[in-house]
Amino acid sequence: MSFSFLVREYINWLYHSKTRHGVHSPFVYRFIDECLYKKTDTKPLAGILEQRKKLSKDKSILKYKDPGAGSKTKNNIHKKSIEVSVSRLARYSMQEKRFILLFYRMIQYFNYQTILELGTSLGVTAACMSRANPAIHIDTIEGAKPVADIAKNLFNNTDVNNIFLHEGFFDEILTGVIQNKVYDMIYIDGNHKGEKLLHYFHTLTKHINPNGVIIVDDIRWSASMLKAWYEIQKHQKTRVTIDLFKLGLVFFDDRLSRENFLIRF
Repeated sequence: MSFSFLVREYINWLYHSKTRHGVHSPFVYRFIDECLYKKTDTKPLAGILEQRKKLSKDKSILKYKDPGAGSKTKNNIHKKSIEVSVSRLARYSMQEKRFILLFYRMIQYFNYQTILELGTSLGVTAACMSRANPAIHIDTIEGAKPVADIAKNLFNNTDVNNIFLHEGFFDEILTGVIQNKVYDMIYIDGNHKGEKLLHYFHTLTKHINPNGVIIVDDIRWSASMLKAWYEIQKHQKTRVTIDLFKLGLVFFDDRLSRENFLIRF
């Protein structure tokens, strides 16, 4: 992802994006007003967010084979073997706090109970989501064992017991993990190749609740990811998409009109 590409995309997105006042869909307006822009009570997440801070300062070195399209760290892009400190990995792979809190609010707002996450990373996002609903069940997949081990420690240290972590590459274990399952919310983050994103999306649309959502991270990671995002918007099952610049939300409720929104967040 070149800096110039990102700047051009941001300027274009900013020009076309809206706040809730420019939205005429009742579903999207309510979502923006009652969930997207709502403040979060972070007290239930205090322990997890404290662990997040500790990970951002951990200088331990991890070595593993990159399961995705390359690390975001400057010196490791597109390399097959990764050697990186936990703090550097946390800096580049952990989801932004504002989006973690958004996922937390979405689970409560829509009463989601079954979650699939592709790309556990250090486990912070899954752990926070697990606090949103006492009845929640989360399947999360991580391809790098040393990274998965850190996530497991985080889950143990924060008394999380409703997350089921599956170790392995997406292409090798995804089918087995999702077999006979339907999810309310699916979060795709891990492999940043456009063709892979489309493959996972097409597969997962068969496992999403009609009232559910698929969240795609890093939709502007590269030209191929952005192209894949535009293809997702055209998918026959897609009804409403919300483009938050970094990530996109895809809703499938047949009662909704087909519309694509660019929303400032």
